[in-house]
Amino acid sequence: MPLEDKQAARMAEREVHKVAIDPSLVTVTVINDVVYVGGRVRRLRTPEGRGLDLKKAMADLEERLRRLPGIRDVVIDATLDL
Repeated sequence: MPLEDKQAARMAEREVHKVAIDPSLVTVTVINDVVYVGGRVRRLRTPEGRGLDLKKAMADLEERLRRLPGIRDVVIDATLDL
C-alpha cells in the first residue's frame, strides 16, 4: 500500500469517528485514492446516537470523505443495522 493511501486512510478513519455511528465494525480502506467503507454500521449507544437516521449519516459521511484532499471517489458497501 503506498504511503499516500495510508495517510488518506487515516484521514478517512478520523472522519468516520466524527459521525455518531459505532466505528468498531466499520472498515476503511483506501486503494488508488478511492475510499472503501465496509463492514456494519450501527448507531452509537449514547445520547448522540439516539434518533440518528443512519442513511442520512452515511450520506453525510460520504460527502465529508469526498471533500478530503487527494480522494477521487468513495464507495460505501456497508450494511446498515436499522
